[in-house]
Amino acid sequence: MDSKKTGLFLKELRKEKDFTQEQLAEQFHVSNRTVSRWETGSNMPDLCVLVELAEFYDVDIKEIIDGERKSEMMNEEIKEVAFKMADYAVEDKSKLLIWVRRISLIGVILMAIVLGLQTVNYEPGTGTFFSYLLSVVVFVVMVILALYTNGLLEKIAKRKHFVTGCKVVVLVIALSVVSFIMKVMLVLVPVFLMECTPYENQTGIENYDKAKILEVYGGDFSGELFVFPDDTSKMLEPTFASGMKTGFFDTDGYIVLQGAYSEEDYEKEVERLSSIECTVQDITVGIQYDEKSYALPAYVAIDGYCCEYEYALLDEKNHTITYIYLSYPQYVNLRKYKDYLKLNRAEYNVEDRLGQFSIYSRYFEDGELSMYIEYSDEH
Repeated sequence: MDSKKTGLFLKELRKEKDFTQEQLAEQFHVSNRTVSRWETGSNMPDLCVLVELAEFYDVDIKEIIDGERKSEMMNEEIKEVAFKMADYAVEDKSKLLIWVRRISLIGVILMAIVLGLQTVNYEPGTGTFFSYLLSVVVFVVMVILALYTNGLLEKIAKRKHFVTGCKVVVLVIALSVVSFIMKVMLVLVPVFLMECTPYENQTGIENYDKAKILEVYGGDFSGELFVFPDDTSKMLEPTFASGMKTGFFDTDGYIVLQGAYSEEDYEKEVERLSSIECTVQDITVGIQYDEKSYALPAYVAIDGYCCEYEYALLDEKNHTITYIYLSYPQYVNLRKYKDYLKLNRAEYNVEDRLGQFSIYSRYFEDGELSMYIEYSDEH
């Protein structure tokens, strides 16, 4: 087949009809560019269009393909064959279209069921919202596909008012989604930046300043570092290390202070630790003594409340006390302090992080009434 010859023949036939490319394009519901490509031979018409062109120009399909006229008898035979081929192609497409229609309708029904289940079991959350939004988008796509395959979309498109209304609804939904995404980004970006902030690591007893630690990070603490001493002048060879950073909601990190005491000062410090208590609404809550959870006996002020831990480990033999504060413990950063952590690391995986022990805040139950009491300055 010589496509250029065919194109020139189509051009000749058009001129015989005294049609312009624009008029022919309008006649066959195609673009001017499509007609031009036919006549230059860069692209050939589809089989169905070829049959229509042959009928329009009153020539045989084979004549168009060969790019020249044939005898009239041969034209009629070829035309009959071509029409049969076209009918066969249409019938074949119709069978396929029936299956497409059925599948699209099934898809719409299934997506409607999915949306219903998601609506009934909806739980607020960013991930859940985007999952629900994606399901809505898929449902809309399936509805459009079903309307198109069943020939309804073209009828709907002719109703200008309805189409305009749909465009307005889609625009409003799109603007709402963009607005929501912008709001989420305004929250997530600062959170991401804070999470990427490196820990501020400090070592050396000269860097220990309890008042300064509370000033910088205390706003997110559940307590006030009661087990930590205000003064380290009585310590023998004290050591200090910390790695802290302020997150979007909480302060993350650790503080480790260790020092030996003279026998007399050791007894005084143990007495101080054992007497730590808080009075909240006329209820006094004292520090907890623990001989099982750690390698050494401990006085515990916070044990998991808000994922924080504050305790002092007692080494009576060496008159040494190790003061520990942890917030959202990261064991990678605490490998060198593993001897000061809980014997069972699984205990750090707190499920009810607001119901754990703390001298600063407690749950008090009275029958069916639960009253949450926060720490007050009376201590």
